[in-house]
Amino acid sequence: MNFKILIKTPLWDAFSDLGRRIFLPEGIFYWSGRAKKEAELNATIGSAYGYERDFIEGGTEEWLPCYLDAIKPYSNLKIDSLVPYASIGGVQAIREIWKKWIIKKSLYDILNEKDKLGLLEKYTTTPIVTQGVTNGIFLCCSLFLSPSEYIISPNKRWGNYDNIINKFLGANIKSFEFFVNQEINLQGMKDVILDVAKYQEKIIIILNFPNNPTGYTPKRAEIEKIVNTLKESQKQIKKPIIVLVDDAYEPYVYNEGEISRSLFYDLIEVQEDVIPIKLDGITKELLIYGGRVGFATFGLKPAWVNNDEELEVLKEELNNKLEGITRSTISNTNHFYQALTVQIFQDKGMDDIVKERDKVRRLLKSRYKKINEELSSLELPDISIDPNSGGFFLFINLNPNKIKASEFADHLLKKYKIGVIPIEKLNDNINGIRIAYASIDLEKISEFVTRIRQALKDF
Repeated sequence: MNFKILIKTPLWDAFSDLGRRIFLPEGIFYWSGRAKKEAELNATIGSAYGYERDFIEGGTEEWLPCYLDAIKPYSNLKIDSLVPYASIGGVQAIREIWKKWIIKKSLYDILNEKDKLGLLEKYTTTPIVTQGVTNGIFLCCSLFLSPSEYIISPNKRWGNYDNIINKFLGANIKSFEFFVNQEINLQGMKDVILDVAKYQEKIIIILNFPNNPTGYTPKRAEIEKIVNTLKESQKQIKKPIIVLVDDAYEPYVYNEGEISRSLFYDLIEVQEDVIPIKLDGITKELLIYGGRVGFATFGLKPAWVNNDEELEVLKEELNNKLEGITRSTISNTNHFYQALTVQIFQDKGMDDIVKERDKVRRLLKSRYKKINEELSSLELPDISIDPNSGGFFLFINLNPNKIKASEFADHLLKKYKIGVIPIEKLNDNINGIRIAYASIDLEKISEFVTRIRQALKDF
């Protein structure tokens, strides 16, 4: 395939070896797509079809994908929304709805000027459906990272980044200390960008707010500093900076003053080649954890194209790259949960979805406030709590000279019947426990903290 517009953009030079090679050829899905529109007899689809009456007792004359009658009692969705393959890039209806959802969410904060909304709508791709946010991270890292290349991340990050990047792709993570004086370490981030730029022709960075494992969410002033740091760094190195924005916990912010929308919205306004990719999904946003429907949305730059026609071609070419990786790994994504998500949006509407979800947000906010109040009363010399105001977690740092995180977690579990996740990466200056207060009842938080206090006194 000839990527005539994409090859002229900074994205092309930022691609991994795989990213340059991969594309979605005009194979089965191309010909089956054409056949649906043009053929009288369609023999392209690798699915069994028939008149429903021929394989279901009492069935209709409708031509449908063959299915087991046992499926029908479990869903009111039509069979053709449950059984067939989804398109490689995802069901078109949910892709279009999710783009509108992304634009709608921008209105819940300060981005409400018409020109900015127009920029957001015009210069974002129609999201590609991924198999959850995890698969979105894998797709984008595959697109940009060759073996032995570097991606930048705070030292405190979701552990699966390391699995995907180090162990699976054979690339490296260059870390920076996340916090200095209870604020994000922007100088540390810039220093690492400048360092990687010495031996790499692009910068890839992944940021996750609210953060897993710490729960950290930047305040508005901090967001502006993050954006300015990225802009200044790009001007200095004159190389593209790709920012993977992991928005798994985007809606769950509990304090006034912190951002209640993605960093993506600020980065798409940047004229420099600071290129945001939004990774989100129904897992946390719609609280459908097992649905495994995520989305990858690229923010493009007006300077890359000469007209609207080139812009549309660029979007198609970029999505073709992602679809090529999808086709060669998981083939396509779960149809049922995409159809279910379409139905939810059609039945409820976006504002009602936000209202319903806000009940959960308020529930989690009460737990967030309670556990922070309880932990602040500990006043023990060998612990500290990272700044947190969102997501499902917080992080307690332990003095590595006195308490090993794994030993403490084991002690908590055996003696006090308390389960936490230890993170012990001494080379990255990390030794502590992640607490998922999202799964602890409000009335049990005091007892939870009391047992932690008792366990700490054992060391």
